[in-house]
Amino acid sequence: MTVVPRSGRGAATAIFAGGLALTVVGFLSAQQQQSLRIESEIARRSNGIVAAVQRELSRDVALLKALSSFLVTSHGSTRSSLRSFTAELGKNVAVHSLDWAPRIGEDGLKAFEEEQWLDGLPGFRIHRGSEALPAASEYFPVQLGLAGGASIEGLDLTPGADISGTALLSTAVGYARTRRTEALSPPLRLQSSNGTTAAVLLIEPVFALRSAGSGATQPTEELLGFASALLEFDPILDAALSDLDRASLTVELRDVATSSSERALVHRDAISADSDSPLLILSHLIGADPARHTHTMDFGSRQWVLAVTAGPRFVAALLTWTPWAVLACGLLASSLLAALVQAFVVRSAKLGQLRRLIDKEREENFRDVSRLTEDLERERLEHRRTEDNLFREKQQFRLMFNTVPAMVWYKDTKNRFLLVNKSAAASTGHTVEEMEGQPCSQVLPNKAYDLYRDDLEIIQSGRPKLGIVEELDLPGGKSIWTRTDKLPEYDSMGRVVGLMVFSHDVTEHRHTEEEVGRLKAELEQQVAARTVELRAANQELESFVYSIVHDLRAPLRTIDGFSQLIAEESGERLESGGREHLDRIRAASQRMARQIDDLLKLTRVSRYELKPEAVDLSALARKVSEELRRRDPQRQVDFLIEATPIVHGDPVLLLSAIENLLENAWKFTAGTEEPRIEFGATSTPDGKMAFYVRDNGVGFEMAYADKLFRAFQRLHDRNEFEGSGTGLATVRLILRRHGGEVRAEGVAGKGATFYFTLP
Repeated sequence: MTVVPRSGRGAATAIFAGGLALTVVGFLSAQQQQSLRIESEIARRSNGIVAAVQRELSRDVALLKALSSFLVTSHGSTRSSLRSFTAELGKNVAVHSLDWAPRIGEDGLKAFEEEQWLDGLPGFRIHRGSEALPAASEYFPVQLGLAGGASIEGLDLTPGADISGTALLSTAVGYARTRRTEALSPPLRLQSSNGTTAAVLLIEPVFALRSAGSGATQPTEELLGFASALLEFDPILDAALSDLDRASLTVELRDVATSSSERALVHRDAISADSDSPLLILSHLIGADPARHTHTMDFGSRQWVLAVTAGPRFVAALLTWTPWAVLACGLLASSLLAALVQAFVVRSAKLGQLRRLIDKEREENFRDVSRLTEDLERERLEHRRTEDNLFREKQQFRLMFNTVPAMVWYKDTKNRFLLVNKSAAASTGHTVEEMEGQPCSQVLPNKAYDLYRDDLEIIQSGRPKLGIVEELDLPGGKSIWTRTDKLPEYDSMGRVVGLMVFSHDVTEHRHTEEEVGRLKAELEQQVAARTVELRAANQELESFVYSIVHDLRAPLRTIDGFSQLIAEESGERLESGGREHLDRIRAASQRMARQIDDLLKLTRVSRYELKPEAVDLSALARKVSEELRRRDPQRQVDFLIEATPIVHGDPVLLLSAIENLLENAWKFTAGTEEPRIEFGATSTPDGKMAFYVRDNGVGFEMAYADKLFRAFQRLHDRNEFEGSGTGLATVRLILRRHGGEVRAEGVAGKGATFYFTLP
């Protein structure tokens, strides 16, 4: 039995403890990198799902606004025409039904009910659930009701039900009316032929301009009623989830009513396949929690939370053996190094003991020959035991060397394998005996030249090469991908005498990267297809608006023509008040015709195909200013036009934008002493370039700045300043088509400045 000195045991223990600590640090670092990769991937996937849900909700809002436009242009339509329009419009799978709740005053209640009787609903009555309707000043009854015999738990949406009198919808109705924008009801439970699903009612207020009464200067807005769309959340979430997402992610959509309560609307569980994966089992054993990502969305006066949790298949696809390989290699290396240190200490101790025995024999040489013989025999036996120990240590080293999972071999400078472990031999399709002592050209004939080229570079430079990724062809037509580190070994003179090579099989990791690339390409194809669908929908909406505007021209020409005919044939028989009313009718019809022409211009701008090129905006501004002076030579306006940088855009549309801005400044400086109009460029606080048109005209109140760029919105009386109110709307449309934006600053009586940007 070999006795290990205390110092040897302490050194071996210290080395093993240090190696164990480094192994644990490496294992934890690899686990952390793996966790960060999983969290990054689930965040990316969840952001894609959120974007898809938001696109679907935006599409539903656009659908409801199309219904609102129809209701504004065809106020007073019958139930059959409304049903026909909503049936054609509501083909979105997420929209269960579309409806219209007109605003009915107390004085028109009876007439509206009788009108519904004549329209195919005998016995129609405005009601609030099953109770009689109490007296009120106005009502908003549902006209069509839910489609397909569906119903909603705790809510009556049959024809005649007043949505403003329903406690469940009163908050959303009040919000939509006050804010003049769409609003969402609380979560509802829809019962239909498909079962019970989560749904929500999207409400859109419908306002229309009404002619001002006698003495008024501007038209007023009147609430016509509320358009509504019943949205089902299951189709919305199904459209947002790809097949891969459904299989690997758990998705839950919640409605956050207050800061302390949440209600789940839709829940999708991931498929539990791959749950028996060894890596997944090891991950559960160390207590790793599944990755989770939440995203909050604000839509229609309510807040929604989308929670995405990684499923077993998702986690299993991203886990690797790297942390466990680090742990195994570290433990083996620590054990091997501790054993080598302990063996060295034991051998040193024995050699010291041998020297002491030799010295003792020299002292006793002349006194006792027989004792010397015995000591020599004892030393001979001890030496034999030392050789046995060395042989046993060599066998132990070979055992540990062969249990390392990485491919390890040692080569001399002549490209021969001197030492090979079993992992390396098995990966090349040979045995250890077949490789050791053989040149590389005989073991790996197809890769011998490439391998020796790297080896020769290391031999000549004396520097290691790390992280070499290459494909290795094996016998039988098989190939693997490896990541290799090559370290040189030096002799006492500093010369390279051999190479130690460590190689890891990364074939599975390589295939995972290729699969990720394929999935990325599929996602890009899906995004391109959705973009084509959105463009087609926009073109169809533009064509619809264009046809409606054209159809409005004929009745206006009829009104103007007959009014002129009455004035010519019967004007002398009319009183002064009658002739005045007739003139006002003609003026209003002609004004509306001009507004339709301006609306057509807006439509043409949106449909115009951009032809970008280099454009000098200052040159366009000078051209427009000269035209304004020729058009009105009586006015003396001081133009200050600076030289500005060249931009890239469509010259036709940019000229139209400059014309509208300068004509606006020309119009509102009329009556100003020493009128002045400036055009130039400046820098914004974020370092971008902004162009501006500044005047010292009548200006405006900043509280109304958001109305300037809306079509047909005016801040001044029409008798004071002419125009239809579409010029600045055209400017905003042109700049947004170029990827820019426009804003206005002004003070009443002190002028205005319009800033706009271009990429």
